Parts: sequence; structure tokens; C-alpha cells
Amino acid sequence: MKKKKRSKITPVIGLQWGDEGKGKGVARIASKLSKNDLIVRFQGGNNAGHTIWHKGKPYVFKLIPSGVFGKAQIHLGAGMVINPGALLQETKTIPKNISFLNRISISPHAVLTLPTHILLDSVSEQKKGKKKIGSTGKGISPSYTDLIMRKALRVGDIFHNDFKQKYDKLSLEHKKMLSKIFQYKVKNKELKENEEKFWHGIKFLRKLSVINSAKLTERTLKNGRKIIAEGAQGTLLDLRFGNYPFVTSSHTIASGIGTGLGLAPSSIGGSIGIFKAYTTKVGEGPFPTELGGLKSAVWCRDKNFSHEKEKFYNLDPNSKNEFEQGIALRRLGFEIGAVTGRLRRTGWLDIPLLKYAININNATKLVLTKLDVLNGFKIIKVCTGYIINNKKTAEIPFDLSRENIKCVYKSFPVWKGKLSDYGGKLPKEALRYVKFLEKTLRAEIIYVGTGAEEHHVVERYW
Repeated sequence: MKKKKRSKITPVIGLQWGDEGKGKGVARIASKLSKNDLIVRFQGGNNAGHTIWHKGKPYVFKLIPSGVFGKAQIHLGAGMVINPGALLQETKTIPKNISFLNRISISPHAVLTLPTHILLDSVSEQKKGKKKIGSTGKGISPSYTDLIMRKALRVGDIFHNDFKQKYDKLSLEHKKMLSKIFQYKVKNKELKENEEKFWHGIKFLRKLSVINSAKLTERTLKNGRKIIAEGAQGTLLDLRFGNYPFVTSSHTIASGIGTGLGLAPSSIGGSIGIFKAYTTKVGEGPFPTELGGLKSAVWCRDKNFSHEKEKFYNLDPNSKNEFEQGIALRRLGFEIGAVTGRLRRTGWLDIPLLKYAININNATKLVLTKLDVLNGFKIIKVCTGYIINNKKTAEIPFDLSRENIKCVYKSFPVWKGKLSDYGGKLPKEALRYVKFLEKTLRAEIIYVGTGAEEHHVVERYW
């Protein structure tokens, strides 16, 4: 008897510094899934926001998988850190006509983010001064730190009688740490609001279906159903293989699914890699293709500047001033952090970094998003390689921060008008750009994003 071929998990992974449009990508894929299929988050917390347009309205999901508007089951995996209050608040943004509470489950191994974790995160980042890395201040790093220190509270703990006792003990430990290490005295008032939200969230968690991630995913695969593993952030923010130390606190790459769900590597198939037609980055760290260079980095770091203040600048995307081009690109793509509200630094597409991300994730298919943002440009550029120490290379150096990198660019003419004017097809200029990327990256681009909403897409090879 011929053995039935076992299904494999399909990772959907960001190939840049996050903000690639994974939410829309997952939502698009989720629309093709049935009620017996599964969408899982396997890492991160509410430090990343996936924006989805549904029936003309935007929704930002930070913890709930982006397939919530579909039919598939959704699961918050073991590798995640969960802020209970934030999760409860997020569920309240979902329209009442969307049935999801009977489809959502959570792993008992997922770590809980306490109010004192959030305080630790923000205070420690402030104390770093010029050495700050750009943390979102959501308590993610301290939550994962407690896991490594073997003292974290997890979702499974909330069903035991000693949970409140453990909560008080860990909170007190955090307060002592704030006092001794950071010379910061915690006032009860500043924690009161977050603690109220936390306990309301715990009450909500107790009503959810709690199931072991490995058990759920193994059962789904055994039944021949499809599983989409939705990554948060992007490859270049991976704790070990990203642009260290300007990284997040979890493993954002496809292999993180193994530890994030408790599965063998053999259960993970080829990834769908998502990337934008240009590059953005939030926070500190090197950015080889950044438009405006250091000036842009400082501008986006400074809290005195905002998206609104930028409207007084020249917004011509074809300005001869690269800094102004970067501002125009940011405004055209509405590149503002969905979680933090920070300005995203903008730059041209970086092929060396993309190739690195594609290889490390075994990305066999690609999704190109936000091509429409380039509508107003006359010329767009792609970085095809670097010059480091007077030598041309396409290799990524061990530490981008330690190298003086000069980018080698290839230019492309832009189509006339808007992509939406071409009736669901790509104009020849856009098609040439897409085919160049496929040839260079050696992977098929299965669809191209031509606008914000889920239906704004040109499908290819699907």
C-alpha cells in the first residue's frame, strides 16, 4: 500500500526588517484555507503589528494571527509571549459578525508578559542613552529573559491556585531589580492601570481553548490539512542571525518554528518569503540603502519630528535630494510603525540582504508587496551588490555596523500612471522589474501587491 504523503507546515516569513506586508500576505493565503486548516503564530508578542484591510477598513493585529477573517483555526503558539490585557483589547477590535472565539486556541507554554516586564523594558532602554537599540518597550525582552532564567510565568500557570502568589513574587523581584540596577523607584499608581488590564486579560485567557502547540499541529498535519506559520518581525531582526544587536528577542526565521511549536525540522516545508518593493527599517542600526543616510536615521529617531511635520518638506519623489526622496517614499507608503507610531527609515531594495534571507528560510516562493507605492517615481533603484574595502561583493559581512558599505545600484524606469489603472495586469515596466527580481533571487514571485486591500493584487503562478 502506498503511504499517504504527509503535509508540511508552510512558513510565511518577512525577508527584510519587518513591515513587509505579512498581514496582507497571510490574509490572502488564509482566504484559500478551509475550517479544518490552521494558522499559527510561533514567536514574538505584541511588539509587531500586522495591518489588514477588510471591507475598506484597516485592522492592526499584534498577537492574533492575520487569518482571523477567514475560516481556518488560529493558534497562539508556545514560542510567543502574551500580554493578556493587550490580547483582550485586540479581540474587541474585531467586528461582531466575525466568529473567531470558537476558532482560537493558545499554548500553555506561551510566556506571560507582566506589567513590570513592560516597565523594565522601557526603563532599561532609556538608561542606554545613545547605545539604545530601538526597543518597542512592550516588555518582550524581559519576558523572554525570565524564560531563560527559568522563572517565567506561562499560560498554563493561570489555572493553578498559586498563580497570584507567583505573580506577586515575580513582580516584587522586578521592582527590586528596577531599584538596584536602574535606580528607579516604582510608584504603585503607574502600574495600577496595566495591572487591571492584566487581570481582566487573565480572566479572558481562562475561557480560551488551551492546547499543546505540538499536539495541535501534529494532529492537523496527520489529517492532511494545511498549516500556515505566520512570522512576526522579519529575518534581519532574528535574535541570532539578524543584524545583531539591533534585533528582536526571538527567532523570526523559519527554523524558529521548530522550537516555537515543538516540532521536528522534517515537519517544516519551503517558505513563502514576503518583501517590499523597497526597504524600510524601524529603530537603530545600519541600513546600507537608506535614502538620506545618517540624516534620515537621526530624523526618524528624533521624537520632535513626526509624519505630520514632514508634509512641510518637498514631497517630490523625484527630488535630486535623497533625504527628500526618503520622506516622499515614507509618505507614499505610509511608513509609520503600526505599534509604536515611529517613522520608518526608507531606502531602495537590497538584493544581498534578500538573498541571505531567502537562503536562510528556504523561501521557495515569494510575495512582492507595495509595488504601487513606487507609482510616482520616474526611476527606481535596486542595490545589486556592495563595495567594501574597494572590493565588490554580494556577501553579507558578519557585522554591518563595522563596515563602510557603498552600494552598487541598477536603475529601472517606472510605468506611467497607477498600477490600478492596468486592469489587474502589470504594465511592461513593472513586469520587467518583477522578472529581474525573480531571475536574480532565483524564486517565483507568486503575487504582486498593487494596493492596500486584500484584493489589490496580481496573482502569478499560484
